Amino acid sequence: MSIFDRLLRRNRHDVVTTETRASSWDLLASMGLPTLAGGYIAPAVIEGNAAAFNAITIISEAVAALPLNVYRKDGDGVRNAEASHPVARLFGHAPNDLQTPTELVAMMQANCLVHGAAYAEIERDGNGRPAALWPIHPGQISIERIPGTRRIRYQVSDEIGSRRLLPDEVFTLRDRWDCPFTPRSRLDRCREALGGSVATERFAQSIWRNGARLSGFVKHPEQIGPDAARTLRDSLNALYGGAENAGKIGVLEEGSDWVPVSSTAHDAELSEARRLAVLEVARIFNVPAPLLNELTNANYSNVVEMRRQFAAGTVQPWLVRWEEAIMRDLFSEAGRRSHEVEFDTDLLVRADYLTRLQGYRIGRETGLYSANDLRRFEHMNPRSDADADVFLSPMNMQSEQKAAPKEE
Repeated sequence: MSIFDRLLRRNRHDVVTTETRASSWDLLASMGLPTLAGGYIAPAVIEGNAAAFNAITIISEAVAALPLNVYRKDGDGVRNAEASHPVARLFGHAPNDLQTPTELVAMMQANCLVHGAAYAEIERDGNGRPAALWPIHPGQISIERIPGTRRIRYQVSDEIGSRRLLPDEVFTLRDRWDCPFTPRSRLDRCREALGGSVATERFAQSIWRNGARLSGFVKHPEQIGPDAARTLRDSLNALYGGAENAGKIGVLEEGSDWVPVSSTAHDAELSEARRLAVLEVARIFNVPAPLLNELTNANYSNVVEMRRQFAAGTVQPWLVRWEEAIMRDLFSEAGRRSHEVEFDTDLLVRADYLTRLQGYRIGRETGLYSANDLRRFEHMNPRSDADADVFLSPMNMQSEQKAAPKEE
């Protein structure tokens, strides 16, 4: 068992004893998580990796760009949008005095991807309705299990001060946890793969920092001693080392010979290693590689398909998490019976203009949409004539009652 695992087990034992639950990420947040690649994985390190930063950003911005609708259920499958609902105002107007809805959702989504959970304190009005959401950094909150129960509470330490909050005072978005009380991030689960990606980037940086146009050994005809060898090496590094000195002409003295090394960045397949590192990040965050600009095997048809996969396989599961968390934390029991929330994914799955027109034509001809429905889809004002709200009924798709001849 490694030192890290023993430390983590001991801390988890302490967690159970004190009834305070924290993730392994939080336990080692000050130093990061150690990896076999020799480095540490921490939020700043991960977001410093271009592929990981891009994956986190593309998911967060995709979720944040979608509008949230609140519907009142009126029975028989009928529902009507209720823009004046307090939850609709939070996600449609302003969640607090400092952020727009897009900023809040993107921040919480990124926190959830990095830390395994995202939190916001719920500010309620005099009637108990949610009036504001104030995000809390995951490093400023810990979970406490109330002894002898299955209930939890949150211990928060932020710029306002230390305080305890009950579950109905905190809006929580969670990634997959091992148990209902202990958050665990995918950065913790996949730290070795991410550590390899970070190590690959560090290796590339080292090539640029230390690589010279003259890359090899200096062969001297005599025994010059360690001090002279050190002086010669330092002077060559100063003159020819680093990317800024690439291409300079070198001069050797006292009968010295230059012996180039056979290994280069290309021979070490650095480009392939960096490509594979991007693929590892894509797997961890479930993002199609072409969307991370890894276009080695990309073409127009599979990139279009990858975007559909991104919408259905990457973003949609997060939208379900958001919708269920909103219903759980921001609605009362009566509100959950009378209302439902849903993200409008039209912007995410919207096809090109020609494909949309073809779909509109099929929907119009089969009686699925009226002309004004289609105009609303394209954000155009409705037509005022009565025919614009009429639904077509193709002759070969009429009901039996309409198609049957009338008896005289």
